Amino acid sequence: MSKVKFPREKALAVAKELCAALAPVTDRLIVAGSLRRRKLEVGDVEILFIPKTELRNLEFFTKTPVCLAGEVLSQLLQNGVLQQRKNVNGSTMWGAKNKMAVHAASGIPVDLFTATYGNWFNYLVCRTGSAENNMAIATAAQAKGWKWNPYAAGFTRADGREVHRVESEKGVFDFVGLPYKKPWER
Repeated sequence: MSKVKFPREKALAVAKELCAALAPVTDRLIVAGSLRRRKLEVGDVEILFIPKTELRNLEFFTKTPVCLAGEVLSQLLQNGVLQQRKNVNGSTMWGAKNKMAVHAASGIPVDLFTATYGNWFNYLVCRTGSAENNMAIATAAQAKGWKWNPYAAGFTRADGREVHRVESEKGVFDFVGLPYKKPWER
């Protein structure tokens, strides 16, 4: 069964709408996936962000961090802009790190990914794709005795005792010995 594709312009409009809502409550924000790779048709909109947090009073002497981006996304759900999307197993995924939604007005699937400063560049390369590019990075890392963990620490040795972090997208490619590819070349 082939995946439904949407015109780039329609998906860009959804991405712009959601990024405008998230920009004030994030430290970093970017559209990834096939939109970033400049594809003319896309299966979804992928947005990667580092949320801002705010300490709020819980009780008299207790403060708790609150994810401001999470509050905005909850409001978009309440207002009917987004709807939670079911996965192939029929359950929704709306967790602290990954949120799968549908933009209600357009019907375009939206994947929202929460990153950290520590995993930003690995996560960005992975969420930009392509699947073939990601496989090449993982395979090259493995050939050098490393494992690519794009959602966690980045590159780790098999025993987990050694971690290598990167400071740029190019750093991901450099570390595994692959030539850097711009997003639209992936």
